Amino acid sequence: MTDDRQTMTAERAAADAAPLLEMRHISKHFAGVRALVDAHLSVVAGEVHAVMGENGAGKSTLIKILAGAYAADQGQVFIAGKPVRLNSPTAAMAMGIAVIYQELSLSPNLTVAENIYLGREIRRGLSADRKAMEARCGGILESLGAAFSSAD
Repeated sequence: MTDDRQTMTAERAAADAAPLLEMRHISKHFAGVRALVDAHLSVVAGEVHAVMGENGAGKSTLIKILAGAYAADQGQVFIAGKPVRLNSPTAAMAMGIAVIYQELSLSPNLTVAENIYLGREIRRGLSADRKAMEARCGGILESLGAAFSSAD
C-alpha cells in the first residue's frame, strides 16, 4: 500500500472513531439537590450504550438534558464535534435525538398511533391527520412484529 493510501485509511479510521455525540462536564441541581455532577458520555456511530446506575444516580436527568427537557447547569453537548444547544425537545429532535421513556403508557387516553406520533404528528392543514398516522403506524407495528391495532 502506498503512503497516500495508508494515510487516507488512517484518517478514515480516525474519523469513523470520532464521537457522534459527546456530553462533557454535565451538571444539574434541583432545589439544593445535586442530581448530576460532572457527567460525561461519548458515543461513536454504530455503538449501543446502556446508562445504568443506582436510583438517584442521575441517569434520567442526563437523558432529559440530552432530550432537551432539562437545561444543564454546567457542561456542553456536542454533535459530530460541534457544540449544540438542546434547549427544548423540539431542538433535540431537529438534531436527530429522540428519547423513548421507560413508562409503558405515555397517554392512556390516546391511541397507539397517537402515542407513537405524540409531539410530531402528521398534519393536514392545522389538524393532525389521524388516518395517515394510523396507516404509517400499522407498518411500524408490523415491522416490530406487534399484533395489536392502533385503536388498542
